[in-house]
Amino acid sequence: MKESNPRIYLLLIGGLYLYGFSLPLSKSISSIVMGLIYALSLGILAFDKQLRMNVFFSLRQPLNLPMGIYVSVLCIGLLFSQDVKEGMSVIKQAANLFFVYLMVSVLLDAEKDDERKALYGQSMLFSFLMGIFMLDLIGFLTYGGIIGNRKCILPVTPLSMHHIWFGNLNAIGLFGAVSLLLFQPHKRTMMQYTALWVFVPSALVSMLLSTSRTSWLGALCSSIVLLYFLINKKRTFFFSSALLLTSCVSVYFISDMVRARIDQVYNDIALFLSGNPATSLGARFIMWKASVSMFLSNPLLGVGTGDYKSMISSFVASGEYPDILGKYNQPHNMYLFALATNGIIGLSALLFIFYRILRHTYKLFHHRERFYGFLALSVSVHFMIAGLTESLFNIHVLISSFAFISGICIRQYELKKNDAEYSHLSRDPQNT
Repeated sequence: MKESNPRIYLLLIGGLYLYGFSLPLSKSISSIVMGLIYALSLGILAFDKQLRMNVFFSLRQPLNLPMGIYVSVLCIGLLFSQDVKEGMSVIKQAANLFFVYLMVSVLLDAEKDDERKALYGQSMLFSFLMGIFMLDLIGFLTYGGIIGNRKCILPVTPLSMHHIWFGNLNAIGLFGAVSLLLFQPHKRTMMQYTALWVFVPSALVSMLLSTSRTSWLGALCSSIVLLYFLINKKRTFFFSSALLLTSCVSVYFISDMVRARIDQVYNDIALFLSGNPATSLGARFIMWKASVSMFLSNPLLGVGTGDYKSMISSFVASGEYPDILGKYNQPHNMYLFALATNGIIGLSALLFIFYRILRHTYKLFHHRERFYGFLALSVSVHFMIAGLTESLFNIHVLISSFAFISGICIRQYELKKNDAEYSHLSRDPQNT
């Protein structure tokens, strides 16, 4: 960036490093850090003209529109909500998605030097991964009985984090680490390289110890999609996919815990069909049915932002649905949650976010580095698959992680740079 006051800019970038590191470890600390970054940014922009100009020209980011529409739809749903407090909580999460993405993408694009821009983006991701690694270490120490009183108890829930959140967070981290190992947006130090190789098995073990089938399914599907984009030869792709699936089947037969969790799916379905919904999957089936009932009551706009719990309470009180639904504040499906509370418009707004990400990701895969495309695609596909059994956009640490990584990958500068390089290659006679 132009030399107005580089120390001030680096202070903001350093704040994002700290935010990335603290995000997996503490909601309170990470929220305070981001709040300070917001306040400091406003103060600096008021006095630093050059930085203000750099930021101004970086404000138009690719995901501003879909994320802005998503937040706006939720705000409209609040107008006829019966539970305004809960609705405000939902909107707060969505606003966090928008503002974290905007802050990360704008501050990275405000730097005009390509090398430093790549370094800052890579360092933000590395800080985030090290935060997850610290969480994993706490999980291992807890499982080993060194701290806490949950020795050899599954699922592992470090810092009282829900095991599904823990598993999905490690899946996101796993894709981030693999992205940095496969591609090189900026030269790494030996310490960073070693840390990444240590993190990969740590994330895999943590996913297993979380016992989260949601994270397992999302990671598996994302891996197959990535293989499709990375491998040009169909025969090699099918062989690699078969090898991956064989590895997963081997883990099923080797690990009693994994086998028990997978077999539980069939047991839950059998119990549900026999009239017993008091299981993990059985409760989900009933919640999904209730969500469809909410949607049908107002297909266009849904029952209102934040009204899921109140509608469930009325369903249970009427005897239409069992009491077990009262334990949950979301239907464990982010698509049905959007459909129930905000109707077709809400679901369309949610899908529009993923559509724009996938559309831009396709362009980024033409980039000679391919780092941003790989990372954005893997995380987005994971969220789309895992979102079938969990409302990931209602969980602070996950929606914030999604926004943080989207801000690193889906930026105005990278897309324009990629378009320019792709157009140049297309015009080059040697490439025709």
